[in-house]
Amino acid sequence: MKSLNKKSILLTILLFQLVITWIVSVYHLGVFPKPNIANESVTQKAEWYPKDKYKINQLLLFGSPYNRGKEHGRVTSDLIYKQEEELNKMFKSFFPTELYQQLFVIASSRWFWGIGKYFDDWMLKEMLGVSEYSSNKFNDLADPFTRQVAYHGLHDVGQVFAGVENVDFGCTVFGINNKNNWVIGRNFDFEAGRIFDEEKVMKWVFPDEGYSYLSVIWAGMVGVVTGVNQNAIYVSMNAAGSSDFVRYGTPSTLVLTKVLQFAKDSSQAIDIIKKSQTFITDIFILVDTRNKKAFRIEKSPKYTEVKEYKENFAITNHLSSERWTSDKVNLLRMEKLTTLNRLKRAETLLGTIKGKNFNSDRDLELTVLRFLRDKGAMIGDRNSIDALIATHAVIYNADQNIIYVSRGPSLVGEFIGFDLTRSFKQRHPVLKDSLPADPEVDVKTYYKIKSALRVKNEKR
Repeated sequence: MKSLNKKSILLTILLFQLVITWIVSVYHLGVFPKPNIANESVTQKAEWYPKDKYKINQLLLFGSPYNRGKEHGRVTSDLIYKQEEELNKMFKSFFPTELYQQLFVIASSRWFWGIGKYFDDWMLKEMLGVSEYSSNKFNDLADPFTRQVAYHGLHDVGQVFAGVENVDFGCTVFGINNKNNWVIGRNFDFEAGRIFDEEKVMKWVFPDEGYSYLSVIWAGMVGVVTGVNQNAIYVSMNAAGSSDFVRYGTPSTLVLTKVLQFAKDSSQAIDIIKKSQTFITDIFILVDTRNKKAFRIEKSPKYTEVKEYKENFAITNHLSSERWTSDKVNLLRMEKLTTLNRLKRAETLLGTIKGKNFNSDRDLELTVLRFLRDKGAMIGDRNSIDALIATHAVIYNADQNIIYVSRGPSLVGEFIGFDLTRSFKQRHPVLKDSLPADPEVDVKTYYKIKSALRVKNEKR
């Protein structure tokens, strides 16, 4: 009996040692390998203009990927820290105990082993530069570089949860074709702390390789969710979902970065998207201004469906191609989330201008703005196009190559206009005229409504 107990103790100790070894191994391999920057240095300083000058933060980056990243981190380190605080709060609300937090980190590290090969080297160099100005306060989750890489997968991981837990993430896009000129309006709904709205960044990138581009994003992001390049190629993304899923891939925001930096026209842009291995499903909106074309691209890990638009359109958050007609995840989104309700309302709004020829760009831009701000029967309702949750909204007039970006909060404030042709030529933001603030909800009312909705949700 004593021999048996001794043997059991030894087996227990051995098992414990194996578990500890495995955990240490996971932690070690969970540290994302850094790219080689032996010959990299900072040669061109970034330009940073806080929102008190242009009403929206402006960041201008130049040169090599590492140069851009390092300068990005240097001038926005305070914002990056505040954003990490918000994300950390969200993380701890999902996993309230330290044990669960660490188990999640271990599981995530193990799951994403090997994903590094889906990141181009220049992407990693830019992220590394940003991470060198990240705080060590959050190192209990991961080192700064690993965290920087992980943040670029937040959209992708979030969409997995949307497909499983019925978590509603919604964006709505309008496209209006007036005399062969496309005007695009989009709301980017993202709830992760008000800082992502109030301190949004218009990032102007003038790379040493590829084309210059503008991205409407937040501090620290190399990825793109809404942007336009110097060739007047517009891209944005709407979340979607399908049963088609793989373990590894390139985050969708980085695919769009690649499009903006390396696509001269829609053909090249579509080719980049098709060849990219993603690990979730998204809808990409693409406008080729010079060729007067607009596309809806439904992209999953295995398939890419491309539809060219000729008439006015609206896009929400479900797939419309025949390929996904019976897809269970797509059907779940349509049945359980708000995508169909928002699409129905959007199509109703488009019906009010069917056959109309707009005599001025201003009239057309104001119409798109009115559609984006449509609040339905009840303010704050998730079935509305404007549910007061967008961190930015954009109106892009392709023919004029002008972009209007919401000042905030959400869609309440005015939309600030920028002449993209002149901005890229002068390598500096060039202001155009603006679009007016919301006549229905002012800033003070907005915060009152958000506070009331928060209290209501907490009581549930």
